[in-house]
Amino acid sequence: MAQTLDDSAREQIKTWIRSTGITQTALAAHIGRNQAWMSRYLKGEFNADLETLQRITRMFGHELTAALNVPADPEEATLVALYRSLSADGRRVLMALLKDWTRPRRRGRSPKPFR
Repeated sequence: MAQTLDDSAREQIKTWIRSTGITQTALAAHIGRNQAWMSRYLKGEFNADLETLQRITRMFGHELTAALNVPADPEEATLVALYRSLSADGRRVLMALLKDWTRPRRRGRSPKPFR
């Protein structure tokens, strides 16, 4: 079953809650809800409206697109779309390249030129 936008938002909000240590009670109070509502939403018993999702994401200092797993940057959106179109083997190769390109390098050594 495909993940919905609300599922994506729910998972991201759970991650933000864990990483910041905020309680469901404090988050719910900040957006004008109660802890029971927040708990039921996070369990997937119902979906939140866009206004509520915007209040939640702003609470964590993000835009709504961050919770919905929708890149706001057009180049990033293109990159994500291209990645998703790759085969499993293509994704493995791309991930290996990205990890290699972004790993810390020791100072004073330049990479060997391609031949």
